[in-house]
Parts: sequence; C-alpha cells; structure tokens
Amino acid sequence: ITQFLMIYEATKGRVGDVLKWGDEVEYMIVARDDVNKTARLSLRAPEVIRILQQDEHATPEGSTVEVLWRPEYANWMVEGTPGVPYRYYTADLVLVEQNMALRRREIEKLMDPEELVLSIPAFPRLGCGVHTKPP
Repeated sequence: ITQFLMIYEATKGRVGDVLKWGDEVEYMIVARDDVNKTARLSLRAPEVIRILQQDEHATPEGSTVEVLWRPEYANWMVEGTPGVPYRYYTADLVLVEQNMALRRREIEKLMDPEELVLSIPAFPRLGCGVHTKPP
C-alpha cells in the first residue's frame, strides 16, 4: 500500500495519460512419442521463433504487427504478446481473446506432426531422466 500511495502522490497531477496494458502467454513445445507413450520438451523454440518473427522483421519501421514473439526461459519455450498494447476501452477486452487465439493458431501451424504446444506453469516431467528432445 505504501508503494501505491507514493506513486499516487508523485503522479496525481498528470493529465491526459492513457492506460495501456497487455498480456503474455508462454508456450511449451512438447514432442509426443505415441509408440513409447512418452512426452518430452522439444528444443525447437529458437527455430520456431525465427520463423514467427519474420513478419515482424519484414514490417517497415513505425508499423505494427498483430503479434510479437520472443524467447522465454528455455529452448522449449516461446512467448507471445499482442503487437500493440490494449487501451482502456471496454471494447479492447474482446481483442484479448481474439489475439490469444491468433497466437495459438500461428504457433500451432509450425509444429511437427508429433508436437503440440502447452501453456502450463511447469512441464510435469521436467528434470526427470531424459525429458527433452533431443536429450
């Protein structure tokens, strides 16, 4: 509460500011092996990110794209965020789900047939034996 009060005191005279906000979703790339009934973390994130960022890098300076892709914690993770911040209008709330669905479609298109993307806090087998592909 003290921090909030200090920030409020420092900024209470500002006018014309627009609240901008966003979200981020982390995707884990998982490789399934249906024959051996295993799932491992696929280490293809750098390759996938390079492909996903092609639109962003081809966009002229000052232009925007619908989605930004960034590396996350490890080589099996990809972070997706909206291309521009949302605004303070209630109409922007509808855009959140639409943009999240767009991001999922974009990354899923790049998965190999045995791969899928998960958005969960931690991979259940992380650190247990061979848990990545390749090991």
